[in-house]
Amino acid sequence: MIDISSPVHVLRHIETGEFVCLQQGGQEYLAAFHDGDSALQFREELKMIEFVDVERIRLSDAPFQNFWLDGERIEREPVREWRRAA
Repeated sequence: MIDISSPVHVLRHIETGEFVCLQQGGQEYLAAFHDGDSALQFREELKMIEFVDVERIRLSDAPFQNFWLDGERIEREPVREWRRAA
C-alpha cells in the first residue's frame, strides 16, 4: 500500500509550472521520487537543469491519476485508493 500523505519530489518546469511526466502506452505518468537526490539525478540525466525545479508535494495533492514513483508505475483509483499497476 502506498502512503499518499507522504511527500515526494517531482520535477516542474520553471516558467510554465508544468509537471514533468513520462509517457507509456499513450498514458502520462507523473515522475515522482521519494528521494530528492534521485529527482536531481533524473533532472540532470534529462539535461533539464536550467529549465526544471525539484519540488516536494504529497501524492494526494498531485493533479494526476498515474505516477512513475521511483521507477514503478502507480495508479490512483477514482475513489482515491492506490494500487500498484499491473
